[in-house]
Amino acid sequence: MAYQEEIWVVKEDGTKEPFRDDKVKNALRRAGLSPKEVKEAIAELHPKLYNGITTNKIYSLTYQMLEEMKPEVSHVYNLKRALMDIGPEGYDFEDFMAKLLSLQGYTTEVRQMISGKCVSHETDILARKGGKTFMIECKFHNQPGTKCRIQTALYVYARYLDLVDGAKLGRCVDITKPWLITNTKFSEDVIAYAECVEMPLLGWRYPFKESLEAMIDKTKCYPISVIKMGNDNLRRLLSKKIITISDIPDSPERLADITGIPLAKSREIIEHAQYAR
Repeated sequence: MAYQEEIWVVKEDGTKEPFRDDKVKNALRRAGLSPKEVKEAIAELHPKLYNGITTNKIYSLTYQMLEEMKPEVSHVYNLKRALMDIGPEGYDFEDFMAKLLSLQGYTTEVRQMISGKCVSHETDILARKGGKTFMIECKFHNQPGTKCRIQTALYVYARYLDLVDGAKLGRCVDITKPWLITNTKFSEDVIAYAECVEMPLLGWRYPFKESLEAMIDKTKCYPISVIKMGNDNLRRLLSKKIITISDIPDSPERLADITGIPLAKSREIIEHAQYAR
């Protein structure tokens, strides 16, 4: 059942809306809970709600319940936040996306300088597949509720046009299409513009059934940030280019030796990584 309007939730952008079960139910179903388990989780959540509760608090409460009920699927529920945690800069997200795309059959190169007609451009990822070459811009956001805006789409397409002209002059490879990827959602203007100029987009819940989270779930290419750990240990892993769950060594001793993370914590990280493999 849904709560009445006296329970108001404060969203990440500061606006308020009445609490509804559906959003939590959908997230739990996506994580892999059965209908019965979803019903049990919602029943446990209801008494903990109060007027003015934040979406972040609801997330934390639900995640804690999920870890207790079914820890082997908690990484799926945690994915959206985990993608934001691989910042604060965008380089780790670029490396993560290069790995993810390689599992989709693309050959990838990160942070390549390419000469256009007017200026040189650093592409976040240059991806090739099936005789096509894509110039990929990875727009990383580390604040919940942030959307990829139209200015980014216009910028990406303008760079692409300069590279098209550069290729005609023999200054760079032929670029088939630009491709804009983000770890959050796209604004409606971005989607409308991208459809008009036929520029591929990939982000949270877009495109339908072939979104970023769907691609990650399909390939099981989860970022290491889906594992609950302190920020210091996460930074140590990322600094050693351990970006995805599959990058984590099987040996706790090896992980501790590479990263300097204490052996006990290394064992814990590897134990949790088994759920996401």
